[in-house]
Formats: sequence, C-alpha cells, structure tokens
Amino acid sequence: MSRDLPPQQVFHVTSGHVYGAIGADLHVYRDRGPVYVLAPYRSRAVAPEQVPISQPSRLLNARYEVVAFTGRQRELAKLADWRDGADARLALAWLHGPGGQGKSRLAAQFAAESAAANWRVVTATHGAGAVVAGVGGDDLSVAGAAGVLLLVDYADRWPVSHLTLLLSNQLLHHDVPTRVLLLARGVSAWPALCGAVERADLGAETADLPLG
Repeated sequence: MSRDLPPQQVFHVTSGHVYGAIGADLHVYRDRGPVYVLAPYRSRAVAPEQVPISQPSRLLNARYEVVAFTGRQRELAKLADWRDGADARLALAWLHGPGGQGKSRLAAQFAAESAAANWRVVTATHGAGAVVAGVGGDDLSVAGAAGVLLLVDYADRWPVSHLTLLLSNQLLHHDVPTRVLLLARGVSAWPALCGAVERADLGAETADLPLG
C-alpha cells in the first residue's frame, strides 16, 4: 500500500451503531460501548423555520444557535488569550457558571473562531451508548493544525476517573499546543481533577474561569 494514501477504516455493522477514530484512542466498556465519544466540532445552527412548530421551546436551546451570537467579547478575548498564551503545551480550563448563563453558546462561538484559526476542534460526549449524529470513523488527526482544542460539556457530570481517562487520550498528546475547555455549573469536581492531573505528571497548566 502506498504511504501517500490517507488512513482508512472499514466497518461492517449488522445492527446498532459503530464508532471509530483516526488519530485518537477509543476507550470502551467491554459490555456497554464507549466511555465517551470524540467527534470533530460541528455547528448545529438552524434557521427558526427549521424548528418544528409543535416544539417551539427548542428555539431556546443554545446548541441550535437560532439567535446570532452577541456580547461576551471580554470572555471571548480571555479564552483566546488562554488558548494562545499558555506556556505549557497542554492546558486545561474549567469554565463554570449557573445554568442558562450562556456557557454552551460561548463555547460554540469560541470553537468556531478557533476552527477558523486552523485549530483542530473536537467535542467529547460522555456516557455509554452516547450517539452523536454524523459520527462514524472520524479523522481526528492533527497534521497541519495550529493546535488541538477539546470541548467537554457538562464536565461536572463526568466521574473524575472518566475525565482522567479522557486526558490520557493520544489526541491530547501530539507535539502541538493542546487546550481542554471543560464546561460545568459548579466547581466541586475541579479540585479532584487538578489533583489527578498533578499526580499523573502531565505538565499541564490549569485555570479556573468563572463566567460572570
């Protein structure tokens, strides 16, 4: 086989759903499937007319980006400084605030701006049986990328052991700047995660970012 050919994965599934990843690890339970699912960041923006009239409340879901992003320029600038200015190759930030304060929408805007700056932006979805639309053997290689940005939503709902497993993924250990942005409502899990990162000697910077 020519070395110039891109990596390929071939799956044969009789029923159910199959996951694969190029350039990253896939951690699975023996009997329950993936511990988490990695996928390239994809905007889920929709036009209001695409929302079923019987479900108008979906217009309020930040992930669909029905309303154009506005404000939060100070927070975006702070995230960009963290992304570009951290001294360590690997840096983690715990972005936290009460529900409904705009964490997910801010992260989506930051993800879009990072992707436009040639960062490889990846999302991590937690839970056995998690299904992410459009995922199946995604190429997560970082060749040519300015860096890697991993988004972890609802990080405070993950067991700390699963977060540390995620941080061991080879996706985060290439020779490029790597940033992990964890979104949470509270900070109860953050000290334990910082302790685990220190014990693992990952050489990572950590930052606590409360959302005003």
